[in-house]
This record gives sequence, structure tokens and C-alpha cells, in this order.
Amino acid sequence: MRTRRLLALAIVVSLVPEAFADRRVDDSSSSTRDDSLWSEVESRNSSRSGRNKCGIEQRDGKIRVRSNGKGGSAAYVSAWGTDWTDSFVLEFEHTLSSKRPGKSSQSATSGVSLGFGDFDAAAGWTDGVNVAVVRTKAARQLVASVRVGGAVVETSSVAIGTGAHDLRIEWSSFGGEVSMSVFADGGAAALLAVSGLEERFAGLESEGIGISMFGTSTANFRFDASFDDITVSGDDHDDADDDGYDDDDGADDADEDGDDEAEESAGAADFDAALAAADAASALPTIEAEVDDAADVAVLRTLKWDAAAGEFTLVTVRLSDAAVTGSVTWEPTARQLEEYEESIAALDVATVGLADAAALAFAAHPGASFHEAELEDEDGVVVWKIELISAAGTEIEVEVAAD
Repeated sequence: MRTRRLLALAIVVSLVPEAFADRRVDDSSSSTRDDSLWSEVESRNSSRSGRNKCGIEQRDGKIRVRSNGKGGSAAYVSAWGTDWTDSFVLEFEHTLSSKRPGKSSQSATSGVSLGFGDFDAAAGWTDGVNVAVVRTKAARQLVASVRVGGAVVETSSVAIGTGAHDLRIEWSSFGGEVSMSVFADGGAAALLAVSGLEERFAGLESEGIGISMFGTSTANFRFDASFDDITVSGDDHDDADDDGYDDDDGADDADEDGDDEAEESAGAADFDAALAAADAASALPTIEAEVDDAADVAVLRTLKWDAAAGEFTLVTVRLSDAAVTGSVTWEPTARQLEEYEESIAALDVATVGLADAAALAFAAHPGASFHEAELEDEDGVVVWKIELISAAGTEIEVEVAAD
């Protein structure tokens, strides 16, 4: 079986708790902030009185960015880096409190910035992605913007309501390509998605991506933005504080527990239930599936192909209760199409689906569990290549005819 991994828009890399425990920014307790890991950036001496235009503080157990009506910007910036060529998840509660701007020139922007290079509290990193709530006279929107060389090169947005929102940013590697998805309030469908980031940030593979919470005001607009329960889970770029675990090489280091040979798997009953749930969520044909560990939760991910629309859909199902936890659809890049060209073409002649193929594999190897499967063309013969894990922990590769 090819070594390609199913690492797509909703992948989360699991890790040893000790390796990332100190990455927590705020957990509703004013005593938990570690200033050695974060620094504050404010616009200073910008008024005749010398007062800050915009300030940042921790109050009521939350990180708060406030503009007092003099404009300006402020940010809370990480002093460490996360491995951007692998996968990680950033979760936080965000609230932007403000009146409706009275002028079209007034606005408030607050959110999270991820990136490299020089940092500016108003714009983020020179190269990176900002995910922010933007309040203008016309609308309130959740916006994802990509910056390269200091210039915004891509923007996507969606309307978002007032009040507090639980936001989740999933940064993922897929066949060597890097993408980002933004989810809100526990929703399974991504509100915003950005792909092709490995091309945008080419040459920065050896750098860890920085993270910041920021807020900025234009035309002296007054606002108050708060961030609460902020956590980062994923691959840490710096091995120095991770007990020797190798997690700065851009690869999926199994469970980040020092065992690079570990493979997640699911028993036949759990696999069957999860696959049925994925198929119920999307009737599109499956070309690849894999059991993975999403932040210490075992999931089945199924990659599906829509020939009519020319799009991939990735459905994620929790194995413990067969609940669908994510469904993301996107138009693949040329590189992704090339990578999956064989599997897509095989769908034209395949008559045996993954459920039936897996049943045959389980019957041939009683007691084994499912790890991954892929539809392939082997010298003109379409087959399901299925990898099982025996009760003794050894890998078993099974080929089941699909035509």
C-alpha cells in the first residue's frame, strides 16, 4: 500500500499531554497565564496624552483587547512555534462587543493571526492567515485572509451573529498540501476554508508558525473583544521542551507518544457503524478511509469523490458512538487530483464498495481491526487495498477485487 496518508481538512494530531500542556493560554482563571510564553504588543504614544490607543489585558479570567475610542491595535503574541507543516487545532471563545459603527470608515477587527516573519498588531504576520470577526457599518462577518509578503492575496468571509462564539481552527496537511478550516459553535461543516498554503508559504518549512490574539480599530472606533478558554493541540515545532519526542519534522509522528509504529484501528463492529454513518451523511462513493486519533478521540475519516462537481468530501465519524463530527467539501488542487487520479478513475469500473470489501477482509482474518483502505488500480485490476491490525498488533495487507 502506498504511504500516502489521509490527512485532510479535519485532521488533528494527537500528542502526549505533557508536550503541550503549557500551551494553554487561558482557562477562565486569571492565575494561569504564562508570560514567558507570550508577549504583549500595543500601539503606544499615539495620542497627545501618551496613552495607548488600544490595550490588552487579562480581566475576569479572559484575554481582552480594548479600544478606548482613539483607534490603534493590540495583540497577545506567542513566543513559541507550532509545526505548520503538520496538523494542529486552535480553539477559543470569542466575543466582539461594540455599537454599530456610525460611519463607513469605522470598523473593529479582532481574532487570531497565525504566521511567520515580522508581526504587526493591526495586520498580523508578514506571511500568514488571519481569522477575525470584522464589524463595519454594513455587516458583521467572520473573515479569513491570507497574507504573503505583507499583502493580502486571498480573502473569504461569512456573516456571523452577535454575541460569543466558540471558534475552532483546524490546520491540516493533506498529501503534502496545507489547508485551514474554520468551524463555529460546534458545527460539523466548515464556515470558511483556505487551501494551497504550502505554496503560499513555500520556503518556511523549517519555521514554526506563530499564534496571536489581536484587535484593531479604524477611525477611532471603540470596541471590546474577549478571548476565553484558548487551547492549542497539535504538533509542537520545538523538540527542546517535549521530552525528546520528534515533532518538528513535518511528519505525522504516530501518536506523538514516542512510538512511531503505532497505528490506530477499529474493530469490525465499530468500523461498520462508523462507515454506515459516513455513508448516510454523504452518499458519494468512497475512495479512501482511515482510522485516526483526533485529539485523543478515535475517528474514522472517509474521503469521497463527487465526479459531477469535481470535489472531494471528507466525512469524520467518532468511533465510540458513530456520530458525524465533521464534513468538509472542497475543490482539489492539481496536485491532489494527480495524487488521487488512479483512485478516481477506478470508480468508473468498481462495483464493490468499501463496506463489502472490508467484510470479506474481516472474514478472512477474524479478530483483526481496521486501519485504512484505498481503492486502487493494480495493473488493470481494480482492488481495495485494506490494512488490518491483527490481535497481536501486526499489520496485515489484504487485497479485495472491486470489479
